Amino acid sequence: MTPTRRPAADQRVRHEAATRLGHSYLLEAGAGTGKTTVLLDRVTEILKTNILLERIAVITFTEKAAGELKLRLRRGMEEMIGAAEAGSGWEAHLKRSLESLDRATVSTIHSFAASLLRERPIEANIDPRFAVADQLG
Repeated sequence: MTPTRRPAADQRVRHEAATRLGHSYLLEAGAGTGKTTVLLDRVTEILKTNILLERIAVITFTEKAAGELKLRLRRGMEEMIGAAEAGSGWEAHLKRSLESLDRATVSTIHSFAASLLRERPIEANIDPRFAVADQLG
């Protein structure tokens, strides 16, 4: 007999963070608590609004988490494509989004901020040749 998994105590908050697109959320919790799953669920909800993945910024804290996000995004989108009605607009949207995965912003906070600063150094009043300081230096 397989044990029944009870929903997480914070399941309502997780659901809101994934589905209430008019609100911003900061997920802060320990490793292995489901932050990546909530973030992926939120991206799926955004995709349902017909926005392409390349227009969504998915930001996390560590390089490892960003890599995991990209892999899980790809796998999740491939599964959704497989489940979509063949020839439907939803299937076509998912395929276009999957094709744009390499152009999508799935990165760390530091990488995202650096890319914005490199894009607009004059507006940020910084040297365009700036470098991110070494954490240990």
